[in-house]
Order: sequence, then C-alpha cells, then structure tokens
Amino acid sequence: MSMNTTTTRGQNVASINDTERNWQKDMPAYKRLRKEGLQPKRIDGAAEIEKKAEHKWQVETGIGI
Repeated sequence: MSMNTTTTRGQNVASINDTERNWQKDMPAYKRLRKEGLQPKRIDGAAEIEKKAEHKWQVETGIGI
C-alpha cells in the first residue's frame, strides 16, 4: 500500500516534508545567527527571523517579526 496526501497519515507526511524543505533555508540562517552570537528560539523560521529582525532581542524572542 502506498500513502498519499488524501489520507490522514498522508497529510502528516506532507506536513513533515514541507518542514524539511524549509530547513534548506532555515539551517544555514540559524548557523549564521549562532556564529554572530545570537540564539534564535528554534531552527524553524530562522531564515525569516534573519531577514526581518532589527534587534538582538527580536532574534532571541521572536517577538515583533
């Protein structure tokens, strides 16, 4: 049996695949932020935070992004 996105399990798999695709952008951004001495709350969304954050506290809290 194969899974597809029309089943409940398939929807979960599709969500996981989307998250992993986003890591292609988020992991390098997270590493750059860490290299600058900043600590983002999570890896997911790090690329967006890197683009939009204007202050250190925004990177570390995720507020105002």
